[in-house]
Amino acid sequence: MTDRAPGDLELTATRRLPFPAARVWTACTTKSTIEQWWSPEDLRTTVRRLEVRPGGEVLFRVRYVPALLTPGSKDVFRAARIPIAFDLRGKLSEVVLERILTFDLTLDIGKAGTGVEMITKFELNPDGDGTWVKLIARGKETPHWTTLGQQTLEAQLERLEGSVASQGGR
Repeated sequence: MTDRAPGDLELTATRRLPFPAARVWTACTTKSTIEQWWSPEDLRTTVRRLEVRPGGEVLFRVRYVPALLTPGSKDVFRAARIPIAFDLRGKLSEVVLERILTFDLTLDIGKAGTGVEMITKFELNPDGDGTWVKLIARGKETPHWTTLGQQTLEAQLERLEGSVASQGGR
């Protein structure tokens, strides 16, 4: 993931999780656990399709948390042409059991637009009783992504760790 096109931004976050790679892999490839950690706290992800194989289809529906959507805030979203729900569609371009998982996704926000492409890659490296997880994200450079991207990746790894922990065992 080092050949970037002009205007692309690539960000990386790394975290050691105190769990074996098999448990982390399961959290990265299972519908119920992805739904726990993929999105920030103000959004909810629903996994509609996930074929864990090279070329497998991926469809995530992402929606703002209903509690944040008062009738007034819905109007503000509409006026700003910000959808309250959107899809991430794509495929898994690289799958290496318990080591590498690469999502090639396109953001589809309905009438407001489609075609924002992004790549999210997880690299798992076992380390004793834990696993180093490197999260690499690439997409078009935008003010939002430039400002919040790194923080978003680090928070995503934190939520991933919490999700694995909540599954019990070691």
